[in-house]
Amino acid sequence: MIEAERWARELLGELRAARFTPRAWLRFLRHSFERADKRRLERRREHRQAIGLGAVGLAAWCAVALAGEVGLAAVGAAWCGLAILMVDWHLGMLERSDGRPIRSIGASNTLSLIRLGAVPALPLLGPEALAGVLLGLGATNALDGWLARRRGEVTRLGFWLDGVADTLVLGTAAVVCGADGRIAGWAAALVLLRFLVPAISLAASYFWFLEPAPENVFRGRIAGVVLWLGLVLAALEEGPATELVAAGALGGLAAAVASAARANRSRQPAT
Repeated sequence: MIEAERWARELLGELRAARFTPRAWLRFLRHSFERADKRRLERRREHRQAIGLGAVGLAAWCAVALAGEVGLAAVGAAWCGLAILMVDWHLGMLERSDGRPIRSIGASNTLSLIRLGAVPALPLLGPEALAGVLLGLGATNALDGWLARRRGEVTRLGFWLDGVADTLVLGTAAVVCGADGRIAGWAAALVLLRFLVPAISLAASYFWFLEPAPENVFRGRIAGVVLWLGLVLAALEEGPATELVAAGALGGLAAAVASAARANRSRQPAT
């Protein structure tokens, strides 16, 4: 167990021992922010990179405002700022599984942030634009993992960013398509359930077992491709969109359940 994992386990253990009271949560957050401040000072280069990415994102949303979409730009800018703050708070997670740090946010994490930053725009896009954006974001999803492995940038931060970005992009697209009747409501609900199960598994891992979640809890690559394709077809109101979305969601859900079950069978709750 690396030092960061040991620290997190001890702090989460204190939180659970205190039965998650408001005072315990405040203490947990205070220690977390103190550690984040320390890591930010140690990682000045990565901190500057995060600020630079945030500036690029804000510039993009300013361009949207100049195009006349002031409300969307305001929401997008706030979302972008929140995403960068979260990355800056978790710079200590820029390390490999053996604890060796990586001194750059990296191209793969940047692609994940692009996906994350696009979420506020999805509900307002027309059919062709939504399909095109989903195809582009799907390409970044395929590329970021390949880049991380090729460049030796597979990190705990990348694992989190990739999973959160996919959850929010696909979940938002499913809700949009379900609300417009482009897919059946039950298929949209399956997509949300597909990502709810890994979220519950993550929470159980950290707050009950006091261990990192298995990194394959978000996996299900073939199912993910099917789900992404189904949502692109749904945006265009073409083909068997509902069937593909449901198949992709069920495949991903089965993979998540199997991963969580394997992990939970191999461990007991921390004491």
